[in-house]
Amino acid sequence: MQRNNTTPPDVTAVQITDQRLMFELEDGRTVSVPLTFYPTLMLATPEERAEYEICHSSVYWPKLDCDLGADCLLRGAKEARKYAERAWRKHRQAVVA
Repeated sequence: MQRNNTTPPDVTAVQITDQRLMFELEDGRTVSVPLTFYPTLMLATPEERAEYEICHSSVYWPKLDCDLGADCLLRGAKEARKYAERAWRKHRQAVVA
């Protein structure tokens, strides 16, 4: 299988609801995935989710140390297990405290 070396399109806007993460792309597409794909974002506060930086085809949430690329959403890739587990541990600690 040959890899596609095409650069992913730039992200022009981000929207997060209680259920979905959506990136609007420069080529006119909007890609949307369930927020459950990314526990770090799902478990974050609205304030943490609202603060992000778009850099070409990537979006970075500095308070969460979370970086997602348009290519991840286009492929339907889920958050890496180690980051998801870290988010769940942090969430449980906050609930207990």
